[in-house]
Formats: sequence, structure tokens, C-alpha cells
Amino acid sequence: MIGFGMVIPVLPVLFNDPSSPSFILKQWSEGSQLFMSGFVLALFGLVQFIASPILGELSDVYGRKNVLLAGVVMLAVSQLLFGFAVTIGSLALIIIARALGGIAGANFSVAQAIIADVTAPEHRAKSFGIIGAAFGIGFITGPLIGGWFTTAVGTPSAPFVLAGMLGLLNAIGITFALPETHIEKRSTAKRFTFLRGVHNVRTAFDDVQARPLFLSNFFVQLGFSSFTTFIGVLLLTRYDYSESDIGMFFAAIGLWIVITQAGVLPRVMSLFSEKKVIPIALTILPIALALHAVALPIVWIYCIMPLVAISVGLSNACLLSLMSRNVGPDKQGVTLGINASVQALALGFGPLVGGLAAAVLGMYAPFVFAALSVVAGRFVFSNSARKLV
Repeated sequence: MIGFGMVIPVLPVLFNDPSSPSFILKQWSEGSQLFMSGFVLALFGLVQFIASPILGELSDVYGRKNVLLAGVVMLAVSQLLFGFAVTIGSLALIIIARALGGIAGANFSVAQAIIADVTAPEHRAKSFGIIGAAFGIGFITGPLIGGWFTTAVGTPSAPFVLAGMLGLLNAIGITFALPETHIEKRSTAKRFTFLRGVHNVRTAFDDVQARPLFLSNFFVQLGFSSFTTFIGVLLLTRYDYSESDIGMFFAAIGLWIVITQAGVLPRVMSLFSEKKVIPIALTILPIALALHAVALPIVWIYCIMPLVAISVGLSNACLLSLMSRNVGPDKQGVTLGINASVQALALGFGPLVGGLAAAVLGMYAPFVFAALSVVAGRFVFSNSARKLV
């Protein structure tokens, strides 16, 4: 997540800042630039949509550690390739690197399956919160390092090279420090097929018990991905933020995510059930997202930030906990892989639809779309909560 966070301050400069010497989309219209900003980020999620159930299924058959290790190495390679593409100014190579990174990034579902392997059902919300805290730490240190490193070295390719090196160090750590958690693997007689991932997704949405959780999570992630894609562009165009300024902003978001997962979530879960927390969080979040469509002073944007981070952190952990609780122990990897696939689809369509909205309706449209999407997620969950365990 540190490696992922380091590249965040750089992307708006590459696609939306014609004054930068690293600007790639020369002679493109402003609307086309906004669309391409969404498309490049959408590609990562759309590829993850295909790969996530595949990696989840592979981890059930062959074990978590090997699949996780292969994904981490591939992600490191994709970061290095992206850095090279930025250096030579190749949009085509950037697209290839993002697609490769999307395949590798799908191993997040394997990490979640490891948590499910070693955690009792009643403690999984708190345990999934640890992953959320790691996500937040990446958003604190990653953008800070990325913005600072770009300024210090003088080239936007530098954070991608550093991210690739961190990924290789991560692979070494997994090799020597992570035990295999899925001991009772499936029989290799039931060998994996690529069509099984598609079948698993279809089966999940046929499951009346799990379907509303998948749909609700889809709408929430759809809106949040639109927000995270275009908040950097908004800071660049409306407030004239630099790479380091954008890095500081995302670091502040990450700090609030860590506070949520490490401090707010355990206290809230000790007092309330997931089914009570989720509707409240999904009422606060769309209001906070919609406020970004208003021309507010930057100090108000920082005041809204905790509402976004806390509501997202609570809803994500609680939705994951309910998913894990409503399936059997032998389907944790598959179910979490399917959820990661659904989430990846949202992470793909969020930037894509947000980019189209920005290109046609203007810079504020992605934030209105984000708010409406989360409202849809709350509606789906509220109409089905009584059927959940």
C-alpha cells in the first residue's frame, strides 16, 4: 500500500497539468484528459475484476502463500514498467503496466482469506480492520514519500521505481516470514479452470443471503473510487496543488483511516452490531462526498475529510465481516475472492463513469455521481439486512 500510495500525487500531473514538463496528453482536449485520467485508473480495477476470483480459487487449491508471493512480485514489476513508461512518455506502455498491475493487485483477496483463516468469526470485523489500518498507513506514508521523492529527484518516474523496489522487499518478507495458513487445501483432482471464477461470481449473485452484501459493497466502492480518482485532479485544478501538496492531502486521509480502524472501529463494534453501524455510515458518506461538488475553501475540504474516512472505514470492515459470517469455512477464499472481484469491478467503473461525467458535465460531476452511488448501496443493504446472520 505504501508503493500504491506513492504514485497517487503523480497521476494528476501526468494527465491534467499541461504546464508540467512530464505532461503526456499534449494536444488532447480537457474533456479527453479527464476521461483518460479515469480510464487509466479504471483499467487497473477492470483487470482486477477478472483476476480476483481466479486468485481466490487458486489460493484455495494451492495455498495462500504461493499465490500472494507471485502477485507481489508481479506488482513490483508493473511499477518498474510504469516508471519506465513515464520516463519515455509512452501512453501505450502506461496502459500495459496498469493492466499488469491489476492482475497482481487482485491478490488483496488472498490477504483477506489469510485473515479469515486465522480469525474466529466474531473477531473478523476487527481483524479486517487491521488490513484497513495497513491501507491507511500506506496512504499516510506513500503519498508523502511520492510527493517528496518526485520533487527531490526531479522526475515523476522516481516514485514508481521506488515502489517497485519496495515490492521486491515485500516478496522477500513473504518468502521468509509468512507461514501457510490454508493447510487443508482442496484436492488437486479438482483442478482449477479459468471458467470457475466466472461460475463462482454467478453462483454468489444467485445466493439470496450473500447477494445484497455484494451489491451494497459494489455501489459503495463505485462511489468511493470515483471520489479518490478525481479528488487529486480537483486539488490540482481548483486549488493549484503541487505533487507534494496532493501527497500531504492523501496522507491526511490515510491518517484518518488509521484512526478509524485502530481506534474508532473497535469501540463502535463493542457497542453496536454490523447491521446497525452500516446504515449510519452509509448515510454520512454520501453527504460528505456531495459537498466536494461545492466550491468550498480548502479548509472546509479538510474538515469533511474525517467524515469520508470514518464512514468508509466502518462500512468496509462491517460489510466484510458480514460476508465472512454468512458463508461456510470452506468457502472463505472463494467468497472473499468474489467480493474482491466485485470491488475491483467497482474500482474500474467508478473512475470510468466519473471520467465520462467529468468530460461531459464538468469537474464536479464525479462527486455527485459518487454520492448517488453510495445512496444506492445503503438502499440495497437496508432492504435486506433482516435476512442476514
